[in-house]
Amino acid sequence: MLSAELNRNSRRLGCEFEVAVPQVGGGQSDDVRKVIAQVLSANNVPAVSRGYSHRPVPDAADVCVEYDSSVRGESRYRGISWVSVEVKTRILNGMDDWERVVPPMLNVLKYLGARVNSSCGHHIHVELSEARTRPAVIRSLYNTIHRNEHLIYGLVPPSRLTNHFCQKLPDMPSRLAGCRTMSCFKSELQRLPRSSGVNWTHLWGSAPRIEYRYASSTLNVEKARHWARLMLRMTDHSCNRTCKATKVQLPNERASLDKMLITLGLKVNSRVYSKVAPELRESGKFLLKRWKELNQ
Repeated sequence: MLSAELNRNSRRLGCEFEVAVPQVGGGQSDDVRKVIAQVLSANNVPAVSRGYSHRPVPDAADVCVEYDSSVRGESRYRGISWVSVEVKTRILNGMDDWERVVPPMLNVLKYLGARVNSSCGHHIHVELSEARTRPAVIRSLYNTIHRNEHLIYGLVPPSRLTNHFCQKLPDMPSRLAGCRTMSCFKSELQRLPRSSGVNWTHLWGSAPRIEYRYASSTLNVEKARHWARLMLRMTDHSCNRTCKATKVQLPNERASLDKMLITLGLKVNSRVYSKVAPELRESGKFLLKRWKELNQ
């Protein structure tokens, strides 16, 4: 009997939230980011501010408050300057750790007046350490994502479909079919831009991971929570099962969404996952509601 469980602490992940903050009063943009970090630290989310960087979050901090050149402010009113901000978490040890860091961080950002718009993305880095000993999980994950990609875009605002920073994956499952080694997968996937809906470039480092870039940013804890669960579940399912390539991607339709939720273990089905954890069932219901809001 297959059981789908929420991965609470055995698969690491990291989150990035891009926001725009109105700049009121004197000071420079760096000063605004410093104040945000200070307020987060004062409210039990240890934070540091710095320029844009690929360096790890310092050991003493839960998040870094950085600059991101892709973020643009709103233009509803004249005379307002906007500060571009990207908040990156440290490496989180599963969803239990996510719950300790992300909700209070988002609540503080929202209280401080942060905004999100079509220029703001929410990226999730998910550990894929299995790739070092079982490279075939890369193909399995690619096949899962490619099969469901129309539905993934159906769960995010329409602007993400045409956004340069989360481009569609190419139709290349057949090119991955013969790969057996990391070097083979690398030679195929390194051709893809890091701005694809899934960024594969981190797979070839010392700590293999993938970066999901489909989602728009959010200050809503519930949206962020269920999206993180979906990305974790997609990864876990692909590592635990051998997911085959399909000739035709699932269309962005209600029946297809049910198929995806059942396949990934977000909805009970006696022939697939006959037991689904309550948290995952909760996420499945949320995603169905979200899909209806965006597509009906």
